[in-house]
Order: sequence, then C-alpha cells, then structure tokens
Amino acid sequence: MEIFSIFRLKIAGNLEGYFVHGGKMLPKRPDSGKRVLPPISSDGEKLFVKQVESNLQNELIALESSNNSEGEKYTVYRNAFSEVIEHVSAYKPLLTAIKAEYESCIETIQRGQKEAFFLSGKVKAMAAEQNTLTLYQKRADELDQKIATVKADNERLRSELNAISSSMEKRSSLTQLCQEEDPLPKKKLSMPTKHIPGLTLEESTDVQRLRKELNNLEMMLENLKSSKTKQYKPRWRKDELKQHLASKSKAKDHVSDQNQQFKARNLKLQVALDALRAYYRDHQDTMTPAEFVTLALTRSASKMSLKSQDTTSNFEDDDPTKEREAELLLEYIEQFNDLFEDKHYSEAAMHAANSPKGILRNPETLARFKAVQVKPGNPSPLLMYCEALVASVPAVGIIPDAETSLECVKAALSEDRVDLVTHWLARDRLTLSEPLGHLLYNYTVDKPQDVVLQCLPLAQTVYVKVGAHIQAAVCMCKQGKIQAMVEYGQTAKFSQATYLGVLVACPSVPLAELLLQLSYDDPGGALVSFADIVYQLLRSEHHHIGLELLERVQTGLLAFGLKDAVFKDKKTKNNVWQSIIKSCHESGLEEVALELLAAVTVLNTIQKAQEELVS
Repeated sequence: MEIFSIFRLKIAGNLEGYFVHGGKMLPKRPDSGKRVLPPISSDGEKLFVKQVESNLQNELIALESSNNSEGEKYTVYRNAFSEVIEHVSAYKPLLTAIKAEYESCIETIQRGQKEAFFLSGKVKAMAAEQNTLTLYQKRADELDQKIATVKADNERLRSELNAISSSMEKRSSLTQLCQEEDPLPKKKLSMPTKHIPGLTLEESTDVQRLRKELNNLEMMLENLKSSKTKQYKPRWRKDELKQHLASKSKAKDHVSDQNQQFKARNLKLQVALDALRAYYRDHQDTMTPAEFVTLALTRSASKMSLKSQDTTSNFEDDDPTKEREAELLLEYIEQFNDLFEDKHYSEAAMHAANSPKGILRNPETLARFKAVQVKPGNPSPLLMYCEALVASVPAVGIIPDAETSLECVKAALSEDRVDLVTHWLARDRLTLSEPLGHLLYNYTVDKPQDVVLQCLPLAQTVYVKVGAHIQAAVCMCKQGKIQAMVEYGQTAKFSQATYLGVLVACPSVPLAELLLQLSYDDPGGALVSFADIVYQLLRSEHHHIGLELLERVQTGLLAFGLKDAVFKDKKTKNNVWQSIIKSCHESGLEEVALELLAAVTVLNTIQKAQEELVS
C-alpha cells in the first residue's frame, strides 16, 4: 500500500522537480524562479484510483484467505502498478523506472534468501563432516592395528615354518646318512601325510612322546581284545539265543496250558473224592455212588467258579518256578558281589546294568560304585557303571530317573567326558531336569572356549525341554544368539521383567541395542523401554555398558537419537530420568546429560500442556 500511495501522490501532481509539456514529462528548470502548480485531478482519475484500490484490496483479501505465498502478493502489486502506468501516460517513463528498481530489489532479496538457505545447509553439512572424518579416522586406526597384528602373526608363523623345515631337513639328512652307513637293505619308511590325532606337530617328532603314545595304544588294544571276549558276542550267537528263547517260551506256554487243565481236573477229582467219602460215611441207600458223585459235581459247579481263584492262587504259591526264579535272583546278586569285591568293576557294572527286572539298577548300587576310591589316572568305577546303565536302556527299557541321570552326568563331567553327555542327550537316554541344566551351565565356568561351545548348547536344550525359559535365554545370549533369544522370548511370551532379568544376567552392548531398537519400533509392546534398560545397567555392576550404550545412541550409531528415544518412552517417571542424567553427569558425559535433560524437559512440558487441555 505504501507503493500505491506514492503512485497516488504522483498522479495528484505532487512530484517535485518535474512538469508535463506536450504529453511528456520534463524536469523543471532550477533557476526559473517560478512555481508551477500541480494540475487538479479530474473526476475520471479519482474514479480510476478508487477502482484500482478496490481491485487491489479484493485480491489481497483473496490471497490471505487462501494462505498463498509472498511471491503472489508481489504479483498483485505489480499488476496494479502496471495499470497505473498504462493509465498515466505522462509519467510512464518515470514510473516504469521505479517499477524496474523495485522488482530488481525484490529479486535481489529473494535470491539472497535462497542463498542463505543453501549456505545454512552447507554449514550443517560441513559441521557433520567433522564427525564423519573422525569416525573414518578411528576406523582407519583400527584397520591399521589389525594389519599390524596380522603381519606379526605371519612373521611368527613364517619363523615356525622355517624352524620345522630346518628340523625336517636335518632329520632327512640323518636318515640318509644312516642308510649310507648301514649296508643291509631296510624297509623304506614312509612319512605320514597327516598329523597323529591328539598330538601336536612337536610331539609327533618327539621319540619319547611317541613311545609313550605307542604303549597307551597297545594297552587300549589289549583292553579291547579282553572286552571282545568277555563282554561281546557275535551277532549269530545273539540270533541263536533268540531262537532258543522263542522255543523255550513256546514250550512254557504249552506246559502252562497243560497245567491249567490239570488244575481243573484236580478240582473235579477232589470234589468226587469228597462226595464218595460222604456217601460211604452216611451209608446212602437211595442212590448209587455214581449218581451221588454226579449230584455233588452238579451242586458244586457254582461253588467251583468262586473257589477256583483261591485255589489257583494256592497252586501258584506252590509253583516251583517262583522258587527257582528267586534262587536265580539271589545267585545273580551274589555273582555281582563277587565281581565287585574282586575289583572287577567293569564286569560288575555291566552285570548290574543288565540285571533281571532291574533289581540292581537302584541308588544303593550307584552309592557302592560312588564310594570306591581309585588312584588318579585310573578309570572311575562310577563312570563305568553310569556308562553301562545308560547303554543298556534300549535293552532293558528303563530310563534312569532324574536323580540317577544327574549323578551320571556328574560322573562324566568329573572325567571331562563331555562327549558322553552329548551322546546320552542326543539319544534321549536321560531324564531331564532343571538341576541337570544348572550342572551343565556351571561346568563352563573357567573352561576353554571349545568346552563352553559344547556345554552351553546342551544346557540350552535341557532348559528348553524342562521349560526354564530365562536360563535358556541366558544360554543363547552367552553363545551370541541374541536374535534367536528375542524370537524365543516372543514365542515364550516374556514379560518386561523377564527381559530385564536376562539383560542383567548376561549384560552386553549388542543385546541392549537390539532390545532398544525393538522397543523403539514397538513402544507399546512387551519389550523393555529405553529408560528401564539404561537405568538397570547403570544400577548394576556393569555401569560402563550403560554409559557406552548412551554414547552410541548420542553419536548416532543407532537408527534413532536420544531425543527420539525419550519422546517414544512416555511411561517412565521423571525421577528415573533424573537419576540417569545424574549418572551421566558424574561419569563425565556432559553432552549426553545435557541432551537428555533438554529432551526430558520438553517431554514434561508437552505432557503438562496436554493434561491442561484435557482438564
């Protein structure tokens, strides 16, 4: 409107220093000394000015209602200015020059705004470039360290290889020298193409170590030969015994049928004998003895069915096979005692494991083997019994109970026989329990990495089958299977407290980052919130993991920043946030503490405003 007011003054003749002559605009003469009066505006010009002002006001109102940009407002004023210039032809050159200057000024301002926006983006990019360069430099330093480590390992391996090559050359030269000195032809020794299992390269070239290993192998061979003759029989012998057992079982069934027939006949004869005794004692004259016996058999038919069960039990009590079976069991137990007292523990273990009706598969037998004291380095009698007990499960059909299974695993682990436990669990020959999982898990403490990688999956399998979900999740985290643990937790419907328990039991930055990412993606789910994860880690003895997690979130290594994490977490109370901020401040993370404080302050302000609006 200011521009239009200027135009209006120009039209009214208030422009100083110019006058109109012959339809042209000419400057006044400064030294004329005469004052030129402005022309009086006509009614037509006043009507034109009012019309232009009315159109200008209507278009500005339309622009304000439609929320258009400032550029369109400039267009409205330019069009109005053009109408004025076209109408006032006397001032057209001057007004056209003024319009050109204003348009040039507006374009300069707009171009300056665009350049300022571009420069602000460039400044931000240059500020972020410093962090990127720092990260690249850090990564380059790490790669340099790894390269130096690899070069050092290569040098060490090269020196070891040279030493081995020199020793092999010396050995071949000595062998060649001995062959030249000895005129008798000897059998050429062939060098092994593979390492001897269980021996290192240095031990494979040590004569004393090889002799000791040879003695051990010869002893193992003798034990295998002895076991072959005493414990094992050929398959054809097993088939022959099966056929013999089948024929004996068939004969037993036939004899049992005959026995039942003889019992029924004996009952009838007993009734007939009692009837004849009564007949001759009472001197019956009305019937013959045969008729009296028939009548007695008929009358006792109903009673015989009731007494048959008691009579059968009496006959079974007198069955000689029962006594024979008891005698065999006593002989079996005596034979076991003899083997045990003679310290033939291997044979005694097999004897007890295959005992009839499992009479020796009991805790008392296990306690006897457990009480045996042996010298270090000798085979454990308890482990022999446990091996025989588990190996005989398919034949006997009885799986050891939970307590016996636990003792078997203890015996195997005391001898570092993880392979035995793996075999037993793979064949489902043990009764699983939570204490068994604890035993396998605790066995990994202070053990080499290969033992840990063997026992943790076994413990995980036991925990999963018995339903100990938290322990199973901890085993997965110990193995680095963090994604599998989260999927297992979702299947088992873990609560937030359960996830926190797993995190505290097995704290690590990758686990915390994964839980953070999942809770950020699903803030209303069952996973742990950002504040709970950080708060629990800062309160525990793993304080540094919580601080490292905050630094990684603050530096943008995750998919979200501290501000986003705080805004997503709307359930955490203010005192928890203040405790986290205080821990960051005390640990020297000033930037993290400041950013958290700003985000929490904004979040509290928004929540209060929402509560006031609702109320």
